[in-house]
Amino acid sequence: MILTNVKAYINGEAKERVLEIKDGRIEKIRNSYSGKEGVVDGKGLLVLPGGIDSHVHLREPGATQKEDFYTGSRAAIAGGFTTVMDMPNNPVPTITAERLKEKIKLSKKALCEIHFHFGAAENNFNEVKKADPESLKIYMGQSTGEMRITDKSAEKHMQMFDRERPIVIHAEDQQYIERTGKRDIRAALIAVEKANKMAERTDRVICIAHTTSKQEILSAKSRKKTMAEIAPHYMFLSAKDREKLGNLGLVYPPLRDESTRMEVWKHLDKVDYIGSDHAPHLISEKNQGAHGFPGLETTLPLLLDAYNRGLLELGWIVEKTSENPAEVFNFNKKGHIREGNTADLILVDMKKEWKVRGDELETKCRWSPYEGRTLKGKVFGTIKNGETIYWNYNFQ
Repeated sequence: MILTNVKAYINGEAKERVLEIKDGRIEKIRNSYSGKEGVVDGKGLLVLPGGIDSHVHLREPGATQKEDFYTGSRAAIAGGFTTVMDMPNNPVPTITAERLKEKIKLSKKALCEIHFHFGAAENNFNEVKKADPESLKIYMGQSTGEMRITDKSAEKHMQMFDRERPIVIHAEDQQYIERTGKRDIRAALIAVEKANKMAERTDRVICIAHTTSKQEILSAKSRKKTMAEIAPHYMFLSAKDREKLGNLGLVYPPLRDESTRMEVWKHLDKVDYIGSDHAPHLISEKNQGAHGFPGLETTLPLLLDAYNRGLLELGWIVEKTSENPAEVFNFNKKGHIREGNTADLILVDMKKEWKVRGDELETKCRWSPYEGRTLKGKVFGTIKNGETIYWNYNFQ
């Protein structure tokens, strides 16, 4: 494939370039190309490195009425994410080597690349060693699959896990939640502070998932080896939206008040990467109190719309959705448009205006907390390993 007539985001700026793709790699980046064979017209669109979403819940096995690896991967591709990382908190959690093998086998039907976080349990240290996972997830608060563990066990996992691989922390302190009945910012701050102290004692890198406030971001980043993730709903939704959405607005951690949301925007420079926390539920399940939002198809468009409104820089978007996740989670040859890198690319139409409608999304749950919102900026095409999977807003 010779991808022409595009502006490729390379080394911090969009440049008119020709991308020569061969055997799933970017073989050559040219200034121009006069041949005709294999030429694909990029319609003058912007080409970005394929997105990497390190925080998704694809629900298989155990809850495939909500999502599965095929439908979730379609949502990822349509949303501009060529690589995703699935969380371990299924109804039967991924805390044994055998369950990880089962997940990997089930994921073969996916259209995007799927990697897996492995769950830390109270005494599954041998299973972690046996599974040899790419990353580990520690839940300091209660979640699906009953994966909460004691602080002592969490620190032991930090001490024993491969030091070159990341550990992701769900930072909500369960003891505080049970004592007060609140999942507020204080619950998160206590957990962040605990996690930082554990990580300092064990001298390792950790990633704090879905920070929701200025306080959490600053607390996480008070330690050099701690990464801070943010989910888009803490940037674009608040408790005001929760009131309008009713049960559709339920999520863990909860949406914060509007002033907290606005403060987050003032500290986005300190955030390391974005994870959608794609956590689909059927509307019937939401009406009964299920917590979580679908997000794979709206994360990047929300960011592009913010760019179009002068709220974000393009470099920030690429850094937080591609470059930094590739570095944090050890995805070599991804995250940048470079010669020799994997040809995971997305073409985005920065001028495309569209309205979010749940019944038009690829996710199996078919709804969105952004229902009816008009956004400017959309994924036109997605190329995975040099193969065009999605083009002109449709699957090939």
